[in-house]
Amino acid sequence: MKTRFLTILIALGLLSTSCSEDYLQTAPTGSIDAGAAYATTKNASAAINGIYRAMVLRYLGSQGHFGHPAMMIILDVLGDDLVLSNTSNTWHLGEQRWIAHRSATNVMTEFPYQLYYRLIGNANIAVANVDNAAGTATERNQVKGEALALRAFSYYNLVQLYGKRYDAAAKPNTQLGVPLVLTPTTDGLPRATVEDIYTQINKDLTDAAALLTTTRPGGYKSHINIDVVRGLQAKVALTQQNWADAAKWAAEARKNYALMSVAQYQDGFADIANPEWMWGFDHLEDQSEFFGAYHSYISCNFNSTNIRATPKLINSKLYDQIPTTDVRSKMWVKTPTTANSVVPTGGIRAPYMNQKFRLPGTPSTSTMGDIPYMRAAEMYLIEAEAQARLGKATEASKALFDLVSKRDPSYKLSTSTGTALIDEIMFNRRIELWGEGARFTDLKRLNLPLNRNGANFTAAVAVIFDAPAGDKQWEFLIPQRELNSNKAVVQNAL
Repeated sequence: MKTRFLTILIALGLLSTSCSEDYLQTAPTGSIDAGAAYATTKNASAAINGIYRAMVLRYLGSQGHFGHPAMMIILDVLGDDLVLSNTSNTWHLGEQRWIAHRSATNVMTEFPYQLYYRLIGNANIAVANVDNAAGTATERNQVKGEALALRAFSYYNLVQLYGKRYDAAAKPNTQLGVPLVLTPTTDGLPRATVEDIYTQINKDLTDAAALLTTTRPGGYKSHINIDVVRGLQAKVALTQQNWADAAKWAAEARKNYALMSVAQYQDGFADIANPEWMWGFDHLEDQSEFFGAYHSYISCNFNSTNIRATPKLINSKLYDQIPTTDVRSKMWVKTPTTANSVVPTGGIRAPYMNQKFRLPGTPSTSTMGDIPYMRAAEMYLIEAEAQARLGKATEASKALFDLVSKRDPSYKLSTSTGTALIDEIMFNRRIELWGEGARFTDLKRLNLPLNRNGANFTAAVAVIFDAPAGDKQWEFLIPQRELNSNKAVVQNAL
């Protein structure tokens, strides 16, 4: 697998406005003319749909590595909040044990590299060709803005995995990230610095923001609009410890979205129509990945061996801090019984088991669950954290209250300041975003250690209970196939 190979794939979906209605086909540009694919804005929109579809496909023939949604689960499995209940299933067990991402020949090092560079390669083709597409300027702007945002999104994921953390105090960050490929090319490139990659991410998002509006093709939340771009800018700024911009963009991103009600919070996190969802995958049943899908691994009731035998748990220490008046306490069950928890037929129950993600029906034989890529709740948490780290306790407490009071009607405006306030915000971030892929990168961006001690992790399952902050284990290894193919690339510390 070469970087140069990944960057010359072109996505061609069916000529439709909804990415949820398309299948992705890929072929090298040598056999499909990129100019023809982007001859019209209608064709260009179909190609962009193909990129979105590529976010949810299986990679390397593995049902457990089904695009970006799999990474959402894996990044929580790598952290300290999502607990695998036993070793009955080996899916993502190597990730929980911190083995898979530290082997250059493991599917786990190759999978995200291939996934995100595939998105980047297709986005590069769009950026390079869409300006000449026949159609309106508005249509060209939409396609190009989405392509730029998808490229930024992909590099943001790659640099956090394969590079060292961004350190604002060490600017410029000269540590190695990943190859920065911005045009369709057949040349293998060296790894760019972390600083250069974040500079490009921010440029792409700024350029995308200038091209996009709140409008989305067909009104589908599966497409990126200006709100999602602002949300990505907030996430990137938070990672770069640019607290002022993080707070600003988070507030801007969420303004068009209402937080869900207590009742909606208990609906199963499987419906993109939820008012709080800003961006996600709109799943159609005729595109089901069945045993290789997000809810096939994270739900409590899909009728698969993985869900029946190995329910996903929350860190017991974390759960025991959730007030019983908070609806989020109902997302897991400490002492599950047939009366208070849902499992598929024949499914086992384990203490602290997940009920947050639930598909219609019990057992559910459908994987028709939508996938939340970005929610307004995260924007409130980003704003609160950023304001708190700026020393603006009043603003931070207000943003936190606006969110948590919707989850817990008895919650009172926090009077904490400093570290205590930040701890309160981070606690809410952990329980709010469980299963949505934030924990590993949160620990890494904040230079915190992995600490699974004193909770319901078992030695047989987790193996690794501690990893020091800044340790080489926080970096994914570069895939061996990339090293073999691209001699300009060097490996991370082994």
